[in-house]
Amino acid sequence: MKMAGSVAIVLAVISLLPSPAGAQADLSGFWNNIYTPNLATALGSNQTPKQPPFTADGAEKWRTVDTSKDPTGLCLPPGPSRAFTAPFPFLAVQQKDAVAFLFEYQTIWRVVYMDGRGHPADIMDYPQFMGHSIGRWEGDTLVVDTVGIDERSWLDTAGHEHSDKLHLTERFRKINDDTMQWTVTFDDPVFFTRPWSLTRNFTRGKQADRILPYTCTENNRDVQHLQPNQPNLNYKYQADPN
Repeated sequence: MKMAGSVAIVLAVISLLPSPAGAQADLSGFWNNIYTPNLATALGSNQTPKQPPFTADGAEKWRTVDTSKDPTGLCLPPGPSRAFTAPFPFLAVQQKDAVAFLFEYQTIWRVVYMDGRGHPADIMDYPQFMGHSIGRWEGDTLVVDTVGIDERSWLDTAGHEHSDKLHLTERFRKINDDTMQWTVTFDDPVFFTRPWSLTRNFTRGKQADRILPYTCTENNRDVQHLQPNQPNLNYKYQADPN
């Protein structure tokens, strides 16, 4: 109930802001994700996964990851990029000075500040699971810059992790009325030798679609069934040729 009330407050605040300028794309509405449990299959394919450009330390973290420790199994928020690759829809609410993404997944949200502010000077001292996001328009594309992401979150269900140095750049562009393209660039010098990107498309929902309740801590039985599992122990690190 507290979470639902908080979402209502976010919607109320956003609704008081000025309307978006006509020259910019309207991203508002109900959108469906493409479930992407493993980013490596999105970079390559299901048959031939392609791992991100790991550093040696990042590769070792991937090799030894224990998927039973998935933070979402403890009802912790998934992080900004994983929320967009989960099998749950989201609602975009757009105004001139802010864009809000309201996710069915764990009933969480992100607010992208569009009023010209920068990131807080102390954001690295107080990381947040969804990070701190600021945005701007480049033509018809919304560009979002996010830092201060809690390193306990994962990038996907498979267990790709990150450090507190993770910096996300996301680009949202409507291809047509029913399709929005999302490109995210991951920049984390601790885990990756260079920035790398992933592109997915969101499809518009039907008029009657709605965000359903997701109460993670109610009757949560995940924890008692989680068993240690390290599926990547045979992974062989190869330095990024680029």
